[in-house]
Amino acid sequence: MKVTIKDVAKEAGVSPSTVSRALQNNPRISQAVRDRIRQIADDMGFRPNQMARSLVNRQTRVIGVVFPANLSHSLSHPFYPKALQGLGQVAAERNHYVLMGTGKEGQSTTDVVNLLADSGYVSGLVLLAAQEELPPLHGLPAVVIGRPPTESDCYHVDNNNVSVGEEATRYLIDRGHRKIMLLGYDKQFVVTSDRRKGYEQALAKSGIPFRREWVVPTRFLNDDTDQEVLLSIFRDPDRPTAVVCMDDNQAIALCACLQSLGLSVPEDVSLISFNNTMAGKLNNPPLTSFDVNPYQLGASAMEMVLDLISEKECPLCVEVPFLLKERGSVAPIN
Repeated sequence: MKVTIKDVAKEAGVSPSTVSRALQNNPRISQAVRDRIRQIADDMGFRPNQMARSLVNRQTRVIGVVFPANLSHSLSHPFYPKALQGLGQVAAERNHYVLMGTGKEGQSTTDVVNLLADSGYVSGLVLLAAQEELPPLHGLPAVVIGRPPTESDCYHVDNNNVSVGEEATRYLIDRGHRKIMLLGYDKQFVVTSDRRKGYEQALAKSGIPFRREWVVPTRFLNDDTDQEVLLSIFRDPDRPTAVVCMDDNQAIALCACLQSLGLSVPEDVSLISFNNTMAGKLNNPPLTSFDVNPYQLGASAMEMVLDLISEKECPLCVEVPFLLKERGSVAPIN
């Protein structure tokens, strides 16, 4: 049976409140009494309820992690489990805990943040995706993974997604491609808006006309693309010869779509994508993909929010580098 604070108090012949003060090293209790009560607690195997003590002290050592959708949608996307590993590792190293805020179907990010803040359990927040609108943060130290809206001065960690979007498009242009499609734009997520901006910049710098019909939207977390739109684009004789895909899952799905039309990757259509997933490495052909280092994004976000809680000075943004992994899904244009 678990030993309670009342058991220790009875053994020591004092009140439970005296035991609590003694274990918290309260100077109102003499050193001799503190030492005696600690010894009795140790002998009895008493372990304080850390959460209860934290709530009293208003220092919970718990960080709320807010997913951009319900848990099943988020964890099915390859980025988020890796980011969560980085968050958890740093939290453990710094003696903190992670509480996942996972909304139900139909709940917004704002709803989840409100629930975490109202619970009183969390000392800070990490938001796992920058969206069009930043939710109210209730005065809690908070860090966003991704660039928050431009009018916000929220602390955040990010890749330079404008730069990586431009670099991906430039990689195709340098191999002779001038008919380049962008797959996976979702205006709800800032990351896709930034990559689209980089895509358009690369086209403009090379004098390639921008074709709005070749920016194909997708629900980012669900990889939900209108297949009829894709089929229409690639049945056209004036079709793209290359595609920038927002992530590997979309590129893999596009491979199957192209195959159904008798088109091959990279002989007929070259693909470049993001996230450098195991599925992308095992795809046929293996995907040329940018590793955006989600583990380091998560680790950096946790370091930052814990430093903010400790009232350490932090930069407004920490930028995590990306790295291109060249494989077999891109070929020079014939």
